[in-house]
Amino acid sequence: MLLGVSLESQTLHKNTNKFIDSRVVEIRSYNLKPGTRNQFHQLFLEQALPLLRKWNVEVVTFGPSIHDSDSYFLVRSYKDLQDMQQSEDAFYSSNDWKKGPREPILALIENFTTIVLPIDGTDNLSNKILSMEATTLEKTDSQNLSELNAQFIKNLVNEDVQSHNQIIHKNFICIEGDGSVVDRVTYMRNWASDYTRSGYTSFSYGEEQIRIFGNMGLVRAKTTYTKNVDGKIITGHSIYTDTYIRENGKWWCVQAHITPIKNK
Repeated sequence: MLLGVSLESQTLHKNTNKFIDSRVVEIRSYNLKPGTRNQFHQLFLEQALPLLRKWNVEVVTFGPSIHDSDSYFLVRSYKDLQDMQQSEDAFYSSNDWKKGPREPILALIENFTTIVLPIDGTDNLSNKILSMEATTLEKTDSQNLSELNAQFIKNLVNEDVQSHNQIIHKNFICIEGDGSVVDRVTYMRNWASDYTRSGYTSFSYGEEQIRIFGNMGLVRAKTTYTKNVDGKIITGHSIYTDTYIRENGKWWCVQAHITPIKNK
């Protein structure tokens, strides 16, 4: 089974001989406890999905169902039913799962239903499902990067070193507006007072654009700020491009590049 032990609504088609030599698609629908879907989604993205990939489980697509606020779906593909059973048995008996996300994920599930279909018997459906993978993952990654971008700016305003440390890669560098290159150690040391030392009185961003190239993402946005300079409040703008890389299912900012915009 995919995300848990056997629950009351589980339905799994096994021992159907004509499917044994066919590639199969498993469609799972979860009924979640009311109000927990966002939490479930984050657990899946941050813990379950990387673990499934580590165990070479082919996740085709996943996400919130549009028909209500407490449903979630997951689609995977296997060589055949035997491959599915062996893969699940190995995964769910592993310490990776049992000592990892198992308990917090199961705590959010009321019940689920599973349907297994042969790809060669459902060509149109299978092709549509398989074509969803890239779109789903790109949308999910874009959402994650947008949230990280928002967190980045929040960390700046709050001078939050601890939170910022969770999104900055160990090999991070920052290219400042004057062309200087700042290493991670110096950058994080300065972070605790950057906002105050710069004289900012307000800071916001807009015109966010996100582009994803496999395991690399580029986040670009325009900032608008006010700051106190020699007793005068001035308004300014800059363009920044942050480069993120994905490692073991988690996005990290590996480079920040700031370009100031001259006031006209």
